[in-house]
Amino acid sequence: MERVLPSTEVKERIRDLAVGLASDCDSPEGDVETMMRENLKGAGTLPFVAFVTHDGKWVGGFSGFRDVAEFVRVLDAAEGSPLIQATDAVRKKLAVLADKAGKAAEKSDWKAVVLAAREAAKTTGRCHERKALAAHVKAAREWAAGRLDGAVKAAQAGDLVAANEATADVKKQFAGEPEALDADTGTKALRKLSLIPAGDAGARSREKAAQEFADTRWAAVFVPGTDAEPAGKPEAPSGDEGGIEEGTG
Repeated sequence: MERVLPSTEVKERIRDLAVGLASDCDSPEGDVETMMRENLKGAGTLPFVAFVTHDGKWVGGFSGFRDVAEFVRVLDAAEGSPLIQATDAVRKKLAVLADKAGKAAEKSDWKAVVLAAREAAKTTGRCHERKALAAHVKAAREWAAGRLDGAVKAAQAGDLVAANEATADVKKQFAGEPEALDADTGTKALRKLSLIPAGDAGARSREKAAQEFADTRWAAVFVPGTDAEPAGKPEAPSGDEGGIEEGTG
């Protein structure tokens, strides 16, 4: 009996495989219209779905409704396409980068992991070596998130020295990455906090400062001793949005 994947697992596979792009079927972009006309001849039933490589080569697609089992077969075919597999040369390069990143991660040298990931982002193609590198990148991001959460808790406890050390550490290790921008926001929040009087005298100022940093983790530093979960953790960039590349190309 054919196993039908749950929708959450299907979504995870799509997220791992592709970056989504929607186009208006009544007035599609020229390149999209040409691609669909050439590869889905005679298609007349929505939705029109296509998987293409980063440079526009057709991998597969369909027109009309597909149930979960049918859609999974489409994913299987797309994932197995030689058009999206890494070349031997790329795999060799990624294996070296993954090894370097792994050794760096063991020493908590997250800057080296970042540099390896940036180099990997210059290549394309799916392979297990890229996924091995992505695991080290994930560990790096988790370390940064934990360090910044620790900075928030230190600030809530009144230890601004430890809080500033944490943000400086993240900025040093993740220069040029979203985590460094988050840490820089934290530095600004901590500086503002240091200028606010303690106790009731600074209550109104803390309230206004928290509003200024709303929707970031740093709003919590203006609420001493709170056990609330810090908010506003930055999402990992994907695709070609810049920063550390965690995709599969």
